[in-house]
Amino acid sequence: MGRTLRVRFATHASALKVLNLNPLVSNEILHQAFSQFGIVERAVVVCDDRGRSKGYGIVEFSRKNNAQTALQQVNDGLFLLGR
Repeated sequence: MGRTLRVRFATHASALKVLNLNPLVSNEILHQAFSQFGIVERAVVVCDDRGRSKGYGIVEFSRKNNAQTALQQVNDGLFLLGR
């Protein structure tokens, strides 16, 4: 939707916080998109109390180096997330 996807490290060492998500992105889409960088243990789009996306999510990898690779690729603009 014309917005730049922003990714940064979350509090968990091998987790990333993904910002500016399209409201139509689901947990499954988020998981599938980031699994190209390694084993994703959990991918969750954060929702409000009505189940609507808040526009960000958390992706937890099994290994920290996979999270680092994903962070680098996204920040270099080599990654697109869509439906």
